Amino acid sequence: MPVVQMMERYFKVLEAHVDLFLKSVRYALGSVIMFGMAPEYFGLWLVWRGVSMMLPGWMFQWGDDKLYSLYQRLVLFFFETCTRLEVVLYGDAYDVLKKRESVLYLGNHQSTVDWIIADMVSLRCGSLGHLRYVMKDTLQLIPLYGFYFHVHGCIYVKRGKFSQQKMIASLDYLKNPKIPTWLVVFPEGTRYYPGHPKVIEKSEQYARDNNLQVLKHHLVPKTRGTWLVTEHLHEKIDAIYDVSAFYEGSVNEEGIRGNAPQLIGMLMGKCKKIHIHIRRIPMSEVPKEEEQLRVWLHNLYIEKDALAENFFSKDKEARASVQTRLGGRPHSLGLWPTLSSFLVFTAITVPVLCTKIGRQLYLQLLVYGTLGGYGWLALRSVC
Repeated sequence: MPVVQMMERYFKVLEAHVDLFLKSVRYALGSVIMFGMAPEYFGLWLVWRGVSMMLPGWMFQWGDDKLYSLYQRLVLFFFETCTRLEVVLYGDAYDVLKKRESVLYLGNHQSTVDWIIADMVSLRCGSLGHLRYVMKDTLQLIPLYGFYFHVHGCIYVKRGKFSQQKMIASLDYLKNPKIPTWLVVFPEGTRYYPGHPKVIEKSEQYARDNNLQVLKHHLVPKTRGTWLVTEHLHEKIDAIYDVSAFYEGSVNEEGIRGNAPQLIGMLMGKCKKIHIHIRRIPMSEVPKEEEQLRVWLHNLYIEKDALAENFFSKDKEARASVQTRLGGRPHSLGLWPTLSSFLVFTAITVPVLCTKIGRQLYLQLLVYGTLGGYGWLALRSVC
């Protein structure tokens, strides 16, 4: 083998190893900072909670939303800015970017980072701090954040033991017209993993047993949680944002759809582009009766399924041309919206970790805050 070819091969291998090393460092650093920041964030929240105790609830929520936005910008710094992820928007996306409204966000569910898609959309709409999620109850176990999510306005629900009254109590808090809200629901409940065919087969069988059209790229959507939201917040919510996200690279060379990238893969930069289709549906078009909503929601998912076929087609050329055919337009955040948050949290962290008092306070917040949060959630029995 000629020396030149040997050198080229050597440098290609070296370049691949360096690239993997840098991606691993980014994953490790990002994970440590995002999760390690919890005590400092909780400390900031406690200060605001104390300052705002004598203020109206909506004023507390205003400050809390600002803090939440600050932290989620840090998340996007690692997941979007550092990975140089390209975000392509479709449908009504550029129309909703101009609006400031309360929203029921219905998203397709295929990855552990689908919630970050909501971050990406809401930040571009100027509503990042208003995000609140209907979440599975096991997320209460996340130290500090499990407690914080609930006080921020997120709603925990138990699978198989769904408590309508507890969900309604949480929704009543969000009725306040002075508390803008983007309430995020993933109606499928469970993520669509081609690698877990039993879940998909169960969903398909349920559709056949109930005379519903079988979905090819989604699980059958569950109705109860979505219906409770639309019933109790019908006058508060301006519109439903039907959001469909598609992670590029989910289909292999043979045209077979695999699992979407998960948290580690995203931080490692394995997904270079995300396609986000947004359809805005005014609340006046959404049925109020549960059975009517059930039919309406399944029909919505039939339409989402047809849209998904463009991105999961076995035809490689069809997938490659989808952005042109559907009128997708890239939308970059720029550096400052996320870098600013990273700099703020860095300025907070340095004195905490570099002083004895700071380290002691950090550990106390981590231990006592976690235990206190668990105790509060248990006593309140929030789901």
